[in-house]
Amino acid sequence: MFDELIKIDIKTLRSFMAIVECQGVTAAQSRLNITLSVISGHLSHLEDRLGMTLCHRGRGGFKLTEDGIAVYEACLSFQEAVANFEHQLHYIRQLDSVRGGHIRLCLADQLPTSFYEALRQCLSASYRKNPLIHFSIDVQSPESMLENLIGNESDIGVGYFGSFPPLLTFKPAFIEKQVVCCGREHELFHQTDVLTFEALEQQYSWVKRGYIVDHKINHIRPRKLTATTYHMEATAQLILAGHHVGYLPNDLAKHYEGMGLIKILLPEEASYDVKHHWAYRENLHKHVGDFLAQMTDLLFEQTQND
Repeated sequence: MFDELIKIDIKTLRSFMAIVECQGVTAAQSRLNITLSVISGHLSHLEDRLGMTLCHRGRGGFKLTEDGIAVYEACLSFQEAVANFEHQLHYIRQLDSVRGGHIRLCLADQLPTSFYEALRQCLSASYRKNPLIHFSIDVQSPESMLENLIGNESDIGVGYFGSFPPLLTFKPAFIEKQVVCCGREHELFHQTDVLTFEALEQQYSWVKRGYIVDHKINHIRPRKLTATTYHMEATAQLILAGHHVGYLPNDLAKHYEGMGLIKILLPEEASYDVKHHWAYRENLHKHVGDFLAQMTDLLFEQTQND
């Protein structure tokens, strides 16, 4: 059985799961960040190895076969078993090397100022309480974050997620406002004429997010998408360069606006709110769960005081 798994290859199984969860090969490309031909090759390889047709693709849309449903459920069970195995090994190693415990935290980039204030308070309190505790903090795209959490390479993630895999638990964290901006070199920066929503949407070049954003929360549909980024700071650099307009978190936009480098466009009509979530696996170790609870309480208190 292990020999068969090696022949199938874990990457092939992950591609199949992404295809199912994104409802198609094309949609899975953003999550996997590989070419369509490679993803299609993974699917064909898996079907050949198993001797099954796993899904139907065509004008009628994407649909799993009965075999495809069964294989996907088996993949979920296998992924959970592997993650639990790695989880146990990780903490066995940590027991020897870091007696105070280890917390692996992954964040979306450019989160609100209030979040970073709460994080600093929790980090300070954690080290005062337990000087031997060890934090690993990384900044990741939403898709990478989910993959690392499912694979047990991180303990807690926080950010905007376009999908909610069943192996993880999701809990509301905070709401962040997104605003449309242009740089100082852009023609809209000094424009005195009234800018319309339609003109903003149809006449200018936009930078888009490389990861999946739910269209239900963002009503603008740009016609010219000529750049793609996976991190907010990269988006900001394209906007600052002067050719593109695009969305930035409100706190980051206000920072650049205060320096005279960015102008926020149609703040009432074009802005939208994003719900960020905590993501983690159930049965967190106590020190990880305590940290998450403290962060949750601090963010709630900030919301009540706003």
